[in-house]
Amino acid sequence: MNPPVREGSKRRKWNRWDTLGRTIYASDSTETASIEALAWAHEEAASRDRAIRKTAELFGISTKQAREMVEADWLKAGNMQPGWLPTIWRDGRRMYQLTFPDGWWVDAASSDTLSVVSAALEEHLLERGITGTLTTSELTSNDRKLTTRIATWLREEVTLDDGTQPLGVQFTSKYGRSGEAEGTSWAYWMRAIDAGLSAEPVVVDSGEPIELTDAAFKRALQFHHIQSR
Repeated sequence: MNPPVREGSKRRKWNRWDTLGRTIYASDSTETASIEALAWAHEEAASRDRAIRKTAELFGISTKQAREMVEADWLKAGNMQPGWLPTIWRDGRRMYQLTFPDGWWVDAASSDTLSVVSAALEEHLLERGITGTLTTSELTSNDRKLTTRIATWLREEVTLDDGTQPLGVQFTSKYGRSGEAEGTSWAYWMRAIDAGLSAEPVVVDSGEPIELTDAAFKRALQFHHIQSR
């Protein structure tokens, strides 16, 4: 519940719908939330695997040998093996139930949204090599310069028909549905805190610890092919 304050123009490590200021994310199930929250761990594991493959090619050994050597070095140094999520990640976090204030969300999957954004940001899109109307594939891509630019325009420039500003963006997790849940997620822009007010109109419960035995957490580990203690 204490997201980082986004500043400056280096947006490569920003989340999809971040803008300058603070953004919190929520999902329609603990499983979807867990899968979304652990995506970074899978990306880091994949990045390490690519580095190991390159090292193996450089020294003319198998990828298996290179991986075993790297993991042995990690263990000697007392570090967590690649592909493992450290316990401290769970210990330092909780799963919260959020109740957002009344208001409207921008539906990222709506054809109206895609059409309006395409027209409003046509010049910026052309600079990024995007011609024609935006599609949902662009909005679920890893191009953070694109998605955060769209989020910034939605947050700073859009006023809805009833005179209010959107709470944030409603979108479907790019990792798909989880069980009976639809994978619906929300990015909420913390306008009140960013404006210097003392509280945000979001109701938050006390949260639940993320246990290793938790079914949603285990499913997320399995989904991303990572392990934890």
